[in-house]
Amino acid sequence: MNTQTLSTNLNQLGNTLLRLERSDEGEDVYWQAIAADDTFAPPYRNLALLYQQQGNVDDAITMYQHYLALEPDDGEAHHNLALLYQGQGRQDEAFEAFEQAGTLLRPDDPETATNLGLGFYYRGQLEIAAMLYQEALELDENYLPARYHLGITNLYLGQFEESLAALEAVVAVEPDYPQARSNLGVAYNTAGFPEKAVAVFQNLLEEEPNYPTHWLNLAYAYQTADIKDDAIYVLDQVLRLTDAESVQAQKAHALLQTIQAEVTR
Repeated sequence: MNTQTLSTNLNQLGNTLLRLERSDEGEDVYWQAIAADDTFAPPYRNLALLYQQQGNVDDAITMYQHYLALEPDDGEAHHNLALLYQGQGRQDEAFEAFEQAGTLLRPDDPETATNLGLGFYYRGQLEIAAMLYQEALELDENYLPARYHLGITNLYLGQFEESLAALEAVVAVEPDYPQARSNLGVAYNTAGFPEKAVAVFQNLLEEEPNYPTHWLNLAYAYQTADIKDDAIYVLDQVLRLTDAESVQAQKAHALLQTIQAEVTR
């Protein structure tokens, strides 16, 4: 058996082990596949996906880099790598990876169109991103990721009616879709419906009473609704739940100063 055949067989075994939820064994087998033939690309990609799912960002980035050195025309891998860079604040590298993905991906299915739209979104080209999300929904009107990201993008474009319609549709179908209810609350407040935003964040806090971002968003909604005493109380909760150097604490202090200045006028 030659080395590439051995590596191919080991990679397939690793895939089987992952499907059986034996990820530690699958990881070991992928490394065996690389040891058998380090020019065979698939196990690098599989390790990258595994590490990405586990939240092991540094190792996922390393594996994507190895994989793309061997398979530079994989647009989806460039896209995944860009998201990892984005999460680490490595904006220049993320921008370059999104650019690469954009030249390689073709929006011929809803997932690809949405991923391509995300690349344009993170590069600040919101109109193109929205167009691609719409294209994804034309391919499959029930594809929730496209509708969700369309709602977020429309919010930043100031298209509040369209944003609310999209996010409400996502929440109606899947209330636990990640961040959908929270972003719907933000959209309500931004669009001038603070009472609806208050209701959203109060409901979220019933489920996650110690989540400071929900408290902070509730404070913004109270401020918009001109309910200053409740906003001040809520900001105290944010400060109680967060480290003094955290982003949430800094935003809470800034909002508290703004409200106190309004009270003393």
